[in-house]
Amino acid sequence: MLTFDTLYDILAAWPSRAMPAVGSDGVFDRIRQILVRAISDGERIQMGDLMPLLRHVLRRHSIQTMTMARLRVPSTGEWPSRDRWAEFGIRAQAVATGQFLIEALPWSPAWMAETDTPLFEDAFGEGDVRLDWRRPIDPFLAEASGFGTYVSPGQREAVRSAFLLPSGETLIVSLPTGSGKSLVAQAPVLVRGLEGGLTICVVPTTALVLDQARQMAELLRARHPRGEIPALAWHANLTPDARLSIKSAIREGRQGILYCSPEAMTGALLPALYDAARDGLLSYLVLDEAHLVSQWGDGFRPAFQMLAGVRRGLLSACEGPGFRTILMSATLTPDTVETIDALFGPSHTIQMVASIHLRPEPQYWVHRENVDAIKDRKVLEAIRHAPRPFILYVTKRDDARRWLTILRREGFSRTECFHGETGDTDRRQIIDQWSRNAIDGIVATSAFGVGIDKRDVRTIIHAAVPETVDRFYQEVGRGGRDGRPSASILLCSEADREIADHLSAPALISEELAFERWSTMFAHAKRLDAMGSLLELDLDVVPPKLRQQSDYNASWNMRTLIMMARAKMIELESRPPEMISRAEDETEAAFDLRNEEHWARYFRQTVVSVLKSGHRNKSVFDQQIRDERSRSFDAAALNRKLLDDLLGGKIEISHLLDQLYRNHTPGRTLIVSTACGGCPVHREVGRKDLNYTEPLAYGIERVGPCDIGFFREQFPHLNIAAPVILTVPEPMDSSSMVKILGDLVATFGVREIAAPDAFRTGTPELGSLHTRASDGMLFMQSIEEEASRPSSYGVPRATLLCGGSVPPHILLLDRPLHVILAPASTPDPLHASRKLAETGTNVISLDQFKLGART
Repeated sequence: MLTFDTLYDILAAWPSRAMPAVGSDGVFDRIRQILVRAISDGERIQMGDLMPLLRHVLRRHSIQTMTMARLRVPSTGEWPSRDRWAEFGIRAQAVATGQFLIEALPWSPAWMAETDTPLFEDAFGEGDVRLDWRRPIDPFLAEASGFGTYVSPGQREAVRSAFLLPSGETLIVSLPTGSGKSLVAQAPVLVRGLEGGLTICVVPTTALVLDQARQMAELLRARHPRGEIPALAWHANLTPDARLSIKSAIREGRQGILYCSPEAMTGALLPALYDAARDGLLSYLVLDEAHLVSQWGDGFRPAFQMLAGVRRGLLSACEGPGFRTILMSATLTPDTVETIDALFGPSHTIQMVASIHLRPEPQYWVHRENVDAIKDRKVLEAIRHAPRPFILYVTKRDDARRWLTILRREGFSRTECFHGETGDTDRRQIIDQWSRNAIDGIVATSAFGVGIDKRDVRTIIHAAVPETVDRFYQEVGRGGRDGRPSASILLCSEADREIADHLSAPALISEELAFERWSTMFAHAKRLDAMGSLLELDLDVVPPKLRQQSDYNASWNMRTLIMMARAKMIELESRPPEMISRAEDETEAAFDLRNEEHWARYFRQTVVSVLKSGHRNKSVFDQQIRDERSRSFDAAALNRKLLDDLLGGKIEISHLLDQLYRNHTPGRTLIVSTACGGCPVHREVGRKDLNYTEPLAYGIERVGPCDIGFFREQFPHLNIAAPVILTVPEPMDSSSMVKILGDLVATFGVREIAAPDAFRTGTPELGSLHTRASDGMLFMQSIEEEASRPSSYGVPRATLLCGGSVPPHILLLDRPLHVILAPASTPDPLHASRKLAETGTNVISLDQFKLGART
């Protein structure tokens, strides 16, 4: 294994020493790959890539051991000169003929404020800064996933809520980047199997489609090592046969889970999804990065907003219970939540799980430089000194291509470029190389990185100003997912700021033009019901002032409808696709072409339900749109202010982000637990903000129906609106308690068991009780944890008390059925002079329970 000590020996004897087969971590693995390539292929060493990696291991070793680390390297041949080492912040001293002793120095560029230097030290040091909030995972999910813990209480509540959400309803999930949101979508498939109903996961980029599908395939292979795993990603490079195979699997209930873009779901996949919905084979619709539904700028994608209508149409097609919808994001502003309520409502069918803490890993630096050539030199200087791996973010595709050319010219050959026009084949290759540590840096636009789980990214460099603080934080969030410090440095000019303003300006239609477009679409609409309130609209219709149809025109028609939906004037709907049949004498190629043309026309239509009768009254219409435009412009104005504050470097970044995300709307409350690994303000006062509090984490309160009829039937004298006390013998025998709990699960539908931590850890038999549940699902609660944060699920519950005092909240929990197992001597917390078993008539003996359970 390549470690610091073995690396020292290898470089000191270069090239005569054998190379280990693996590196001890990602950085050493990268170094090993470079050296192996030089040895095995006889190529020149990629010095531009090797030097920053050697700087990384030298600084890390120095910081962790608190002594100056050194490596002995050749000083002749292809190896760098003393001056070349110095360009990478490495001091080289001649110690023998043909050898240097090198050491890496802290980087303190003269163009940064003194209080902001040195840069990157904590990122090199790699000390854990994320607080450990892991919780034991529910045994039924441990069995299915192979995981031993939930990442946090927030992840636990989100996953459980996904299982408990009533059919046909919507769940909003807001968890920080790196907190395991992916498991919310994965868990039902892992537990129920590929034939337990389809989960369709809609994600914004092809990169994320491929990465999420790769991760899910790995989990499924571990779960079903001998099973056949279907293709889990729908993307442009699929062959016709592969597309047909996926559609057949969807219709036959064999697909299990599929990752796709919003354009694919609202397009090519829709006929198969309607068939699955009609046959009850659609279980979940998951929209990842749901904050994009409120995006109005240049990145507006109508398919994201059209998902709301497609969802309604698919729900209408379900003959039985409808599928569940889950909308997930690490960053949800109040404006975004309000948009979600408008598009995916009605709001009373939407519940929310939010447990937000700001990331403690990123450390922030901001520097302005208005001269382009000087700014480029400073970006290059940062890249030479930065920990690996890194992402260099820019705004424009041309800038991404330009920077890749610059980096390659500077000797950084292990870099790639990723933007919106990167082909699918190249995307898959880049993601694979990134995951295998074969790439040290990526130059990217916002098309790369969202949701991709590369855990050891150490540096995020912005050579442009992101159009919003939200996007900035999303991109910074690509670093430090392993809980260790990451560096964020933003180098920008005034021109970059102006570009950001242009990109972030809401592209909102005026009231006058919106009414004109709506009137034109309404005039050409097809009435689908007798009342004329359900309309099929043609997005290709052209208002009188325009001359011809274009994608631009269709996009603005869609923007008009989205604005009306956000103003609650209409609801987006969908209609089942009508399939076309193939003529007897028609070739397969001709049929495919005609079929594609048919669907191309079909997807230029959309269906809406009119909610307000005043939509034809221009003054009423104008007022509704004006109010909605004002709300959007207010949100944009707040963002511009926060972006100015970010670039000014005079306000703590944690305070900026708290202003952006905090929400006090009833039922949508989002309290932010602030943290900051270090920013200009913190460094000026000489402190950090790492002692952040554990954020609140509550599950949903309204859950699917539960059947407690048999318990009522067996014990009609008990009042299940209050806790039922089941007295158990003393001393308590764990095997007897497990048997009683098993009967409650198997016979009476209990789905939640709470017990003291000592009993849970000392009684492994509890881990198999979920196998007795009819649906294989059973939640395990800690009584100690509940003392400060009671759970809120409305499922039948059993609580095991092992004597001693009773936490008062136990008697106050609201459950459809709550059975408390307690020794007869347990004191009543509300009446100190009597026992819990003496509190009234709602008490049952163990013999009575056994008789009822056997009946």
